[in-house]
Amino acid sequence: MYFKTLIIVFILFGSTLYSKELEKISLQLDWLHQFQFAGYYIAKEKGFYNDVNLDVDIKEFNSNTKLVDDILNSKTDYAIGKSSLIMDALENKEILLLSAIYKSSPIVLISLNKSGIKKPIDLINKKIMLTKDAKSSPSIISMLTSQGVSIENSNILPHSFKINDLINNKTDAMACYLSNEPYLLKQKGIDFTIHNPSDYGFDFYGGLLFTSKKELHNNSLRVKKFQSSSLKAWKYAFDNINETAEIIYEKYNTQNKTLEAIIFEGETLKKLANLKEGKVGEIDQNKIEEIKRLYFLLGITSNNKNFEINDLIYNPNKIYLTKEEKEYLEKNEITLLTNSNFPPFTIIKNSSLSGIEIDYWNLINKKLQIISANTQTIEKNSFAIDILKNNQNSIKYAFSENDNNSFLKKTNTIDELSIGIVTLTDKPFIASISEIDNKKIAIIKYSSFNENLKLEYPKINFIETKNFKESLKLLSEKKVFGVIDKLPLLSYNITKNSLTNIKISGTLDKKFHMKLLVNKENPLLLNILNKTISTISSKERDEINKKYYSIIYQASIDYSWIYKIVIPLLIILFIVMILNFRLKKEIKKRKKIERELNKVANMDSLTNIYNRRKIESLYENELARIKRYKRDLSVIFFDVDDFKQINDSLGHVIGDYVLVKIAYLIKDNIRNEDFFGRWGGEEFLIVLPETNKEKALKVACILRDKISSYDFCINKKITCSFGVSQFKDLDSADSLLTRADNAMYHVKKNGKNEVKAV
Repeated sequence: MYFKTLIIVFILFGSTLYSKELEKISLQLDWLHQFQFAGYYIAKEKGFYNDVNLDVDIKEFNSNTKLVDDILNSKTDYAIGKSSLIMDALENKEILLLSAIYKSSPIVLISLNKSGIKKPIDLINKKIMLTKDAKSSPSIISMLTSQGVSIENSNILPHSFKINDLINNKTDAMACYLSNEPYLLKQKGIDFTIHNPSDYGFDFYGGLLFTSKKELHNNSLRVKKFQSSSLKAWKYAFDNINETAEIIYEKYNTQNKTLEAIIFEGETLKKLANLKEGKVGEIDQNKIEEIKRLYFLLGITSNNKNFEINDLIYNPNKIYLTKEEKEYLEKNEITLLTNSNFPPFTIIKNSSLSGIEIDYWNLINKKLQIISANTQTIEKNSFAIDILKNNQNSIKYAFSENDNNSFLKKTNTIDELSIGIVTLTDKPFIASISEIDNKKIAIIKYSSFNENLKLEYPKINFIETKNFKESLKLLSEKKVFGVIDKLPLLSYNITKNSLTNIKISGTLDKKFHMKLLVNKENPLLLNILNKTISTISSKERDEINKKYYSIIYQASIDYSWIYKIVIPLLIILFIVMILNFRLKKEIKKRKKIERELNKVANMDSLTNIYNRRKIESLYENELARIKRYKRDLSVIFFDVDDFKQINDSLGHVIGDYVLVKIAYLIKDNIRNEDFFGRWGGEEFLIVLPETNKEKALKVACILRDKISSYDFCINKKITCSFGVSQFKDLDSADSLLTRADNAMYHVKKNGKNEVKAV
């Protein structure tokens, strides 16, 4: 017992010792905690920041806060501001806009109907309550100025932040947030008028996330990580308003708002974010130019001819190199060390190099426009390590998590590649890794992930081989159940060598990371490569990968054995009839074969569920039964969204794999008395006896969520569209299915990944 405790303590100590310390940064809000900043709370509470190694301190606004000055003086790293930041940029302040969460500013003026103020012009000589910050708010200034209301000559009162001051006539109008004060006034039953700058053509941005150009210069990767993880969290916040509101209510409720008020705020701000028109946080250069022009026309700021909008808006796809990094690339030759022949990662053909490694290296070169770069082939990995140790300008690819030489550093991940399992074609698809427990699986002894897999999957009987060729030989001789290796390697060899007797039967949950190794004495090169890798898009990865993944997963199965058995069987049956069933042994054999034939006739060979002929027969039988006994019956018709794109971009093998996984998920989540079959291609039918439409709808929603949340281990989210229908008195078999089918196609035309019942 003491020994076990000692081991646990040692492991915990080790994990703490080697855990990566989070990078501490700060975010300054431009007001008190509320739903207006929900995305940042979600990023912190849901681990979006932790995932990119950031520890973010979110700071509330106070009377001493000076947003732009604090950013420029590095008192805080990131901050939230309004469109007035454009005025700061026009004054040559070195700020950088990262994201605009609200396409329209939530700041408005509110007056009560009893005051008779219906339009901004009615505010001339009236009392207007503004905060110091709201007074400089460009949208309100622009609206009032354009309507003939001079700020200088108006009766501006300091903001009390008490809605009762508006109710009790201490002010005629008050600067408010659309997401806050309107809710409070409605709760009190008070009629009011909103003077919204956007109604007068001043549709300025709100919730602008910004930083300094100094921060970009010194920490461009950090800027990218903070911006991308924040935007990811904002999408989550708007998609899950109730959950987000509860988090704010429990942890960020310094204003003591009710949960209902926070939810109202979330719903209002979601409309201002205008999610349907584009990506969350996107900044339109033309809109910035228009805001700049309005400032100038209204005399709010002078025209700055040296002002460049491109310099103000952050571009996550641009590589921001420092002067020192640019000089390094100009003066040094960068050499990629690569295995002389490691297909499909490196392929030598007619003295020319190609392959996944080469394609990514060429992409990095293209992005960086490296003046002097080349590729050197190396026979052994140990030779490459020696070169890296002595030449700081050389790099090589790394696939192993254990490749931790003390003088080397790894870049960020270039691509995540799956580990696949190949078997003979007569074996079923592997839906779960547990299906190969205790089976013999060949693995190359010196592969980069050999030791990791042995530790992670101790129940698998791994058989080590010298190379992939030896592994395939053991498989063809049926000495092992399957072979595990990198999926690109498996795909390439199946296609290249026309191996029609084997197929890829599944993938492991574990993936390996493709990175580059750099001498740790060359941090400049490491930073340059990391900055470039961060700009590689999913589309660029797909274009490289599809060149090496385009294979047929499963060759067509030869059913000729059926006829070879059936004909002799018929002869045997004839003899059995003549001899008055004296050959009992042959009868048993016949029954066994009949069961196999019945399976082939009724089951879909790919997904191992009912085929169309069988599900159609079961459906018609069930329809006759419920008509006779006046019972409920519902059907669910669904298919896979954008399935053609999956086949075209990832290959038919991935397409087949997706269908198998979906069938597995559905079977696991329906009743034993329900009938489930493949209608054809990517279409499926579920027949639910004794089930009305409402219950069937709930089942379909559960199945939709199960599929959309399942990790298929491919670079694409998989969803399905569902149609649900219940049998009516005058229904035929066709009419019931047609309604469900039409409902499904309605879903596909209106957003997909949804359920419609008719």
